[in-house]
Amino acid sequence: MGRPPVVTEIAESLNLLPSQIRDYLQVSRTPVSLEMRVGDERETELADILPMDGISLDEQITLELLHQDLSKLLALLNPRQREILTLRFGLEDNQELTLSQVAKRLNLSRETIRKTEHLALSILRSHQNKIKDYLLN
Repeated sequence: MGRPPVVTEIAESLNLLPSQIRDYLQVSRTPVSLEMRVGDERETELADILPMDGISLDEQITLELLHQDLSKLLALLNPRQREILTLRFGLEDNQELTLSQVAKRLNLSRETIRKTEHLALSILRSHQNKIKDYLLN
């Protein structure tokens, strides 16, 4: 019909009462904690049995915190340094570029890109204590 169905239409197609549909819709809006205990003896957390997209919730949180901390570190650099590192290491699009590719894109010499990258990395290394929790020992 070119629009979302109303409760009565859903009820008719499912052979249910409109009040049942309203109840089901209300229940579906209620948030559920991932820490909720489930199972016969309530020994398992809901998060333990739900499928994840390859990484755990802890890993997702760690990645988000790392991203925030890296953004703060990159803010210490001047715009050119930040842009060069972003392009070289694919920080925005996961597409790492070579020195030559970055030089061509920014219309600068390969040597200028190399020197600027070196200086930017030196600046970041001097602040590595801000991300030491993410670094492998």
